This record gives sequence, C-alpha cells and structure tokens, in this order.
Amino acid sequence: MENSAKDPLKIQTMFSTIAHRYDLLNRVLSLGIDRSWRKFAVSMLPKAENPVYLDVATGTCDVALEIMQQIPGANVVGVDFSEGMLDLGKEKVKNSGYGDRIDVRFGDAANLPFDDNEFNGSIIAFGIRNVRDYKRGISEMGRVVKSGGKVVILEFTTIQNWFFKPLYRFYITRVLPFIGEVISGKKGAYKYLPASMLAFPVPDELKKIMEETGLTDVRYFKLTLGAVAVHVGCVP
Repeated sequence: MENSAKDPLKIQTMFSTIAHRYDLLNRVLSLGIDRSWRKFAVSMLPKAENPVYLDVATGTCDVALEIMQQIPGANVVGVDFSEGMLDLGKEKVKNSGYGDRIDVRFGDAANLPFDDNEFNGSIIAFGIRNVRDYKRGISEMGRVVKSGGKVVILEFTTIQNWFFKPLYRFYITRVLPFIGEVISGKKGAYKYLPASMLAFPVPDELKKIMEETGLTDVRYFKLTLGAVAVHVGCVP
C-alpha cells in the first residue's frame, strides 16, 4: 500500500503553505458538514476513566478539541508533521482553555514517537490518505493503543451511488481545486486533494487493510451519501 508518488516533503510543504486558510477551506469545501463528521468519529472512541487519546495528523487540532467537548477528563496528544499546521494548532489550543490537557507536538504517522500501549484510543481525520504506506500508518496507530482500545479513521471516500457519483467527481476535480486556489491564494495547492481522494481505497478495501494490521471487529459507517467513511477497529 505504499505510494511512491507521495513525497512526504512535498506534502509537508503544501500543508504548511495552506495552513493559514485550512480551517476556512474545510468549512467552505465541505459546506460546513465537516464538523458533524468529526463529532461522529470522536463518538466512536472508547470511553475510560481519565483516558488519554492520540490524535494523529492533528493539523489545527479540531479533533483534539472535539474530544475535549465530548469526553470529560480526557487528555489528548496531537501529532502532525507539518510545522505550519502545528503552529496554528498550538495557538488554537492555547486560546481554547484546554492547553493543560492537549499536548501538541511534531510526529510522523508512519513512525509514531511513543511506546506500545500508551493510549486508550487513536484517531486520524483526513490524514491517512497522506501517509505513503496506509498499512504502516494504521499499524502504528494500533501499536500505541492499549488492548481493548480502538483505532478510528475518518477519511474521504468515493461515492458509489450511480446518480451522485458523476456530480461528486465533478465537484472534487473541478469545483474544489478552483475554490481552494481562490481562498488559499496558492495556485495548484488543491490539485493534490482530489487526486488523493480518488486514489484512496474504497471502504471495504480499507477495512481489509485494518484487519491485516491485526485490528479486530473492524466496522465502517458511510456518512453524507458516502462522501466520507468512519472506520473503527479494536486492538486485541
């Protein structure tokens, strides 16, 4: 599942250049629905007493902050490999009042800087498709989670409905790059997004990859006509 076309350095640079408009772009390009997607994904995390969760590819920390809202007493470690995104995430956390419970640091999803069995659950939102080797990234997310914990993945998928599929494809290949360029001011920055979305495994294939890493009872939920899917796997 390694994609040699994904140059980590280029992806790091791209996200750093659009970081200042990332949140606005998410709201506009998803028509504001991205918040409900994150809420659903976070609701899939296992509950525990004084839990600690790992938010991989935390970006501007929307998922980490959603965890704070949903799970009282939780602590979160957020990692990302884009310094530009981390700077914004740290500032957002500082202003949120949760600075003592959210630890934001540099980290690569393919080589997480943590020991085995450290967290109650791990989650990644719209980041796994940017990892060169999906299976390795998912394996790492499972490695650092305690037995009985869960790995949660929120990611774009390809709509399979015959009626909506061509409309969706037109939106992500034509409309999305244009709006992204206008808002971010970065020419070509949003050409990568539709390409990565169309190349990403369909839900059944991602489910199989998760099972191959050793995760059990893997389920997925399609949201918004199948535009995104939330996969959940248990750590044995």
